[in-house]
Amino acid sequence: MKEMRVIKVALDLELKTPVVLLQEKRGNRKLPIWMGLYEARTISLATKEYSSSLPSTFDLVKKLIEKLGSSVERVIINELKNNNYHAKILIKKSGQILEVDARPSDAIALALKFKAPIYVDEDRIEARQEPISDMEIDNFRKKLQDIKPEDFLM
Repeated sequence: MKEMRVIKVALDLELKTPVVLLQEKRGNRKLPIWMGLYEARTISLATKEYSSSLPSTFDLVKKLIEKLGSSVERVIINELKNNNYHAKILIKKSGQILEVDARPSDAIALALKFKAPIYVDEDRIEARQEPISDMEIDNFRKKLQDIKPEDFLM
């Protein structure tokens, strides 16, 4: 299992879908996770530690978990089924760990809210047949230069 970090939230121009790019904390391998606009926006704001006057659903979930005397210990992206990743949120309560199945986007958003580590099973990283090269990332960045914040509004 490898610890990962969010390095980019962007819009896949071909698929017209938001994508979060994870990278190994101690390495260069990357893993893209495609997701919905709302989750990508939440993750983007969380990476910048931006707080809004209107709390998000993830802010509400964080408060509920905290009010119950719990915290998110870590999240694990652990399965790939039918080209969809699956994750687990590990919540610590009274010294015990509770596992909750989740979409990777939700798990990543909560990990960022709790400043909890994000892990990906080695098999999931290896399942990505072609690693993302630095050239691909540079090309993607060039495409992003034309995107405006309004493109992300619902």
